[in-house]
Amino acid sequence: MPEAAKRTVNTKKKLISAGLGHSVVVLESGDVVTFGLARQYQLGLDYIKEKERRNGKTEADLGDPIDRHSPQVVPALKALGDRMGNAAAGSSHTLAVSQSGHVYSWGSGAFGKLGHGNDTNVRIPRQVEFKRKRIARVACGPDHSAAVSEAGEVLTWGAGSYGNLGHGDNTEVLIPKLVEALLGKPCISVACGSKHTLALTAYGAVF
Repeated sequence: MPEAAKRTVNTKKKLISAGLGHSVVVLESGDVVTFGLARQYQLGLDYIKEKERRNGKTEADLGDPIDRHSPQVVPALKALGDRMGNAAAGSSHTLAVSQSGHVYSWGSGAFGKLGHGNDTNVRIPRQVEFKRKRIARVACGPDHSAAVSEAGEVLTWGAGSYGNLGHGDNTEVLIPKLVEALLGKPCISVACGSKHTLALTAYGAVF
């Protein structure tokens, strides 16, 4: 039977997303909470204070990630002081969008799905570069990611073996890339499947 997740904070939920073995929730307060499997750093619960960084502490000094059976606030996002408005959970990675349009990613970096230009795993949320585009929504597949800008543009990145990135080829893309076929068709939402992607336009058309 469905069971309510335990409350760790006294606030209403704004958005939920479920990955393969973990979940992410955006609260009305702007905080993001995660829970579930952590072995590929997809919970993003590690945090290094600025003073610790100045003293030489790095992610390599952190211990093994710990699975969480109840929601935990993502500390690195909270420390930014920028309220989150959207998030998505993939099979082994997570994306979050701030209300100011910035995107943060963490977890498995396989196939470049985190959007940082490489396939390195990230255990502390890191901002994704979008070249001054303000992002409104994000979506995660198992090995690729997608975003919709406030201007209605769609960008995709990660594994593209099945043409799922929409760039007209089967190439892996390591940073967000504009889907040119959708230019002039302002989109309001995007969804990622295992090997395909859907986009919904403001006029109700689906691509």
